[in-house]
Amino acid sequence: MSDYTPPVGQPNYISGWGNNQAKETALRIDHIADKAKFGIEMLGTGLIGIDAIEKELIELSNAPQPPSQAQMRSIAHRLDSHQKQLQQALDRIKDMMNDIDRETDSIQRPRSSW
Repeated sequence: MSDYTPPVGQPNYISGWGNNQAKETALRIDHIADKAKFGIEMLGTGLIGIDAIEKELIELSNAPQPPSQAQMRSIAHRLDSHQKQLQQALDRIKDMMNDIDRETDSIQRPRSSW
């Protein structure tokens, strides 16, 4: 068997070993980040809805007539639905944090096979 040493500056035939694990790790982290991003977007949408209700309440406070019971009930129902949306988003982000914790635990464990 010859003692072959590749020339400097050219890739070694072994250089690809171990890169698969780094690529797999990056893909797992990217997948979790995408899910967390979706939860954060849900939070943003809920906040936009609450902002719209705030503006409506300001307009009602400047109206010559007080708001009707039906208007107040409608606003309360919309506010409740936005509250539920925010809670769902927070629950989803909490799940993502648990996923991240599990994934990082598995990434940190040494591999026992190729």
